[in-house]
Amino acid sequence: MSFRAKLILGATMTLALSFGFLHSFYPDAPVSFKRLHVFLFNLLTGGSLILYYTEGSAVFTRKIQAYFLLALLYALSAASSWYVPTLVISIPLYIIVESVRIKRFSWFPVDFFRRSTPTNERFNHASLLCLSMGIAIASLIILNNKYLHLFSYQKLALDVFFLGYSFPISLITMSVMFSFMNLRDGRLIAVLKEFAFWSVNLGVIIFFLFIIFDFNIAKITIATILFFSVFMIFFLFIAIAPRIQQKTFLVSGMVFLLFTALTGIFYILLYYYPALLKYHEFFLLLHAMVSLYGWNLIGLFVIIRWNNFPIKLNSAMTIALHWLIVLFLAPLGRYLMPIAIITVIAYAVLLLIVFAGRSAEEEAQN
Repeated sequence: MSFRAKLILGATMTLALSFGFLHSFYPDAPVSFKRLHVFLFNLLTGGSLILYYTEGSAVFTRKIQAYFLLALLYALSAASSWYVPTLVISIPLYIIVESVRIKRFSWFPVDFFRRSTPTNERFNHASLLCLSMGIAIASLIILNNKYLHLFSYQKLALDVFFLGYSFPISLITMSVMFSFMNLRDGRLIAVLKEFAFWSVNLGVIIFFLFIIFDFNIAKITIATILFFSVFMIFFLFIAIAPRIQQKTFLVSGMVFLLFTALTGIFYILLYYYPALLKYHEFFLLLHAMVSLYGWNLIGLFVIIRWNNFPIKLNSAMTIALHWLIVLFLAPLGRYLMPIAIITVIAYAVLLLIVFAGRSAEEEAQN
């Protein structure tokens, strides 16, 4: 990936985090900083890198550049509540994602049901399908909530659904992980991989439906199943992935994902203990931060530097900085403006370290 592309992505990701803080301090601003936060990170940066990883190109192709520009316009229009432009822009966005998906895989996801298809390929396909479906469903919700009013349901609010755009990034990170797990594929491992694919994909879909219909006991049940599925994937990855630099980062990401699952379960349990409900906002904040800037960010890091590993950097120090930002600085930054400024600076430094670190090949050439 070119220096210019990494610079643009780094600036976009830094702006996304900044808008996340601005939403806390200026919730009544005429522009929705929350939507800018979600869309700049998930739809814009995450979506572009999903296409980049799928196409396997060393540069951002014209199709990805078009997607990036359209996703930026989509984010700006949705944040400004300009819904007609948002609906219009969603059409070419959907077409671009589907064109990449169909060219790389197929119109109907038959490979989901073929055991011969590597698990990482299935997760890659699922990520693209989830992204295009997310764009389409969001458009339908906008049409219903703002214009048609065919049905009314509180849980199908636009801002609630927008958070679902993080799921395609989670799936592409799973694809990256399983791409390092193809060297050993005995019968037991093959069964575990099959279970991993279906438990994650069906589990999250079912969990989303339970959230929509507000089935709390069912939510706890499926969230617990998802936690143990992630736990199994974590140890499977540790056992069979080769000892490479990417593994170090992805193991850290998996710990973030396990922590995400646990905070999600605790957040649901709080509703059964009214005395603890005062902590629900903090748990939701921690859950979102660990998911978005912990687990998902690790996947984007590996994709951005995909062709450059091993990178000349101190992996332990980089991961320690990442954890400091996600678990301490970012949650505190939502309440204290000075900490928010420090967090954005620390985050920019983290991106600079990962993006600018020279590869071993570049070092050898000099």
